[in-house]
Amino acid sequence: MFDSKARRDLKGARFVSHAHRDHLHILQGGEGIIATPQTLEMARSMMEVYSQSLFPQEIGKRVKFDDAEVVMHNAGHMLGSAQFSVHTPVGTVAYTGDINCRDMYTTKAAERVECDTLVLETTYGSPIYAFPDLVQTSAEIVEWAVGEIRRHRTPVFRVYSCGKPQEMIRMFNLFTNLPVVTNNVVAATSSVYVRNGIPLDFLSSDSEDGREALESGEAVLITSSEVDGHAKSPSLAAATGWAVRKRLSGSIAFPLSSHADFRQLVQYVETVRPKNVLTLHGFREEFASYVSRKLHVPARPVPPLEQRVIQEYL
Repeated sequence: MFDSKARRDLKGARFVSHAHRDHLHILQGGEGIIATPQTLEMARSMMEVYSQSLFPQEIGKRVKFDDAEVVMHNAGHMLGSAQFSVHTPVGTVAYTGDINCRDMYTTKAAERVECDTLVLETTYGSPIYAFPDLVQTSAEIVEWAVGEIRRHRTPVFRVYSCGKPQEMIRMFNLFTNLPVVTNNVVAATSSVYVRNGIPLDFLSSDSEDGREALESGEAVLITSSEVDGHAKSPSLAAATGWAVRKRLSGSIAFPLSSHADFRQLVQYVETVRPKNVLTLHGFREEFASYVSRKLHVPARPVPPLEQRVIQEYL
């Protein structure tokens, strides 16, 4: 099973694609769990992991089950994120999980995985979601943050615990000299990135240096929790792909995403050239219809929580 939210007592291997919390439920008691070492390390930095049988596997490694073989591929979504291809005597199925098909500051673009059946994440699978150039978005974020500091306000970005915060830390490290302060959870996950060779310069808000930076009024705060009390006149912002079309109440939003947009998803299907496509999440119906009509590849959406065996996809 891949990114399963099924009962923990069910037998069989469970593959976890990445370390966002909504994918980690199974680590709190499930068995036979396979993920990259980075995903498991990140999970342990954020939560209690009760599962006893964890099997870390590097990208590119192969895992055999009877007459099937599972291969892990880079997904480009965050550090350690993986896609999975399942090779059987009757064909190959690829499950992308959350993917990002362009290079970011801390990740490389997702590998295109050749297969007969492609199970594709389509969070932003509508033509209305076309993300701007990364450098353009970065310039807008940095310009806003510097402007807020000049107005004696502290720019505060509310984010998930891992993935997006590390992209933003690296962005501010590359384009400014501003101290970047994070809450303790983001500091812990950022340390995993550093241990895996990704340079990030940040301060924990729990440290004396972090508190002093916030009190100076000349720092950026990136947090997955409530705004730190040491931040002077906080000015809230969000970084999300939904900002392309939606306004967020009470804060400015920038279209920075670690997911593939519509164009990237189309290019993925065109490159892989599968025989069938199944779409998951987001605009799954709309994207499946587009693939069938425009790319002439049979496609259908998969309803939420629908669980199937691999053979039914071939």
